[in-house]
Amino acid sequence: MIKANITASPFVCTLALALAILPVPAFAGKLSSEKVKTGMKYKVTVCQRPDMPKVKGNSQKNYDNAVKAYEAYSVAQQGFADCVEREAGGDLRTLQEVIFAGGQEEIARSQRDIDALKADLDAFRVELEGKAGKK
Repeated sequence: MIKANITASPFVCTLALALAILPVPAFAGKLSSEKVKTGMKYKVTVCQRPDMPKVKGNSQKNYDNAVKAYEAYSVAQQGFADCVEREAGGDLRTLQEVIFAGGQEEIARSQRDIDALKADLDAFRVELEGKAGKK
């Protein structure tokens, strides 16, 4: 039986160790075709910011109406903030799932590549053993 004597060079071992222990950049992947990086902007798409009321007038009645408009605007802004929190939270959960699934797929692909190479190596060994047995 032929045994493979596979050894890694010191460079390969050092590189593998360095890759295993060095920190990975915080932003290294891509989302669709967009590279993930600092400075990206997030914008809500569902929540609508309320329009700011105009505060005008020169009478007590105008002032009273402005106070009511301010109070209604404050309530509407709180509703907007709550909506943004829900939307952003949902998007963050989805983003985490997308990134995790993408990472898992890359890991699975790497394992499939390793398995395929191992199968090729095993077939090569069997072929060599067959040739050695015929001699």
